[in-house]
Parts: sequence; structure tokens; C-alpha cells
Amino acid sequence: MNDSPPAAPKAPGTRAPRRFGAAALGVLLLAAGAAFLYVKDAGGGKKEASGACAAAAKTAAAIAPLAKGEVAAMAIATEPEPMPDLIFNGPDGQPKHLADFKGKTLLLNLWATWCVPCRSEMGALDRLQQAAGSDAFQVVAINIDTSRLDRPRALLAEIGVKALTYYADPKADVFFQLKQNGQVTGLPTTFLIDPAGCAVGLMSGPAAWDSGEGRALVTETAKRAAESGA
Repeated sequence: MNDSPPAAPKAPGTRAPRRFGAAALGVLLLAAGAAFLYVKDAGGGKKEASGACAAAAKTAAAIAPLAKGEVAAMAIATEPEPMPDLIFNGPDGQPKHLADFKGKTLLLNLWATWCVPCRSEMGALDRLQQAAGSDAFQVVAINIDTSRLDRPRALLAEIGVKALTYYADPKADVFFQLKQNGQVTGLPTTFLIDPAGCAVGLMSGPAAWDSGEGRALVTETAKRAAESGA
């Protein structure tokens, strides 16, 4: 019972925090073993990618103990790999590249209005951006609705989202690109990315990102990344 686009795959997942109820529980059940898969795959692969993310590996090792409590489902990579240069629309409808954000630690979240756990999570992401957003850290939440494109902005207005910049991919290309890489199968999916563009963490399912554990995880990631020169 995973929330995913039509014909979307089954993703590596993680368990949902208990506050999100039955819809998130479906993510948990599908996600069994996801953290293992992510860490195993990240550690098994491309030597050149590992070299590009050497500093990220130090960051990941340092933040691993902070993936607990409300963010315990975040799978921390043992050998981080670069994210692909995803392309999506900015608030003005013009293309943005993930590479445009290099130099910042990112919490990259994929969401849609038809995904019930996503709808619950957007307020928490907004509060996280309000509390922790800076020149060193940003929440980048990308909506992947492919129809009724007025709905995402209407939902964000309805729940009082103010701090998040609106990003969208009305063709859901970002979702399917990451699906082909084996990184995504359902929604919500969230990546923790260091300033060099290396994925240090992956979560399938929602989280209380505005919790103390959520804030500690992202702020420590930004701090460690700065210290390591990422």
C-alpha cells in the first residue's frame, strides 16, 4: 500500500514514524530492509563516485548516530555516491538543476498531493525550513503531480506553508529517473545531500522533520560537511 504514481515501482523504503498512522504504515511494510539495501548498494559500487564523495563519507559516519527517534528511518550511506543532476521547475516555471544548489546541504523531498503521508509531512518540512534554513542548508521539496496542477500550490496555501520555495516536476521525470537508479519507488522519498552533491542519507516514508531529532540531523550534517570541506 505504497503511495506512488501510476505504474510506479516499489521503492527501497524505511519505516514511518508512528505519528502518521495507517497510510504511513504501508510504507513501513513495503520498506522492510530498505535501509540495508541502500547502505549495501552505496558501499558496493563505483570507485570514481566514491572518490568524488570522500568527504561525504566522513560526514555520513559522523551523523549516523543521529538517525534516531523521529528520523530513525533515515538510512545513512556507508559509501555516498553523487546524486544525478536532476532537472525540475523553479517557482517561476523555469528549469532548475540540482547542481544549482551545490554549496548547500539539502533535504531533497519528493511529494504529491495524492500521497496522504506527503500531505501530512509538508507542514513539518516548512517548519524545518523556518527553523534551520540558511546559506548552508535548504529544504528542496519537489512536487510531482502530473495533472490538476493548481492543486499543489492550493494545498500548500491551505496548510499555511510559507518558508518552502515551490519546486515542481509536472512530468514526474525526477521520480522516474531516480526509480531507474533504484533509489525511489514510492512517496514521500527524502534524500539528505551534502554541499558537494553527494547523497549521505535516504528515507522512504514520512518523518517529523521539525522534531528535535530532525533538526539535529540536518544541522549536524551541514556543520560536518563544512568542516570536511565538502
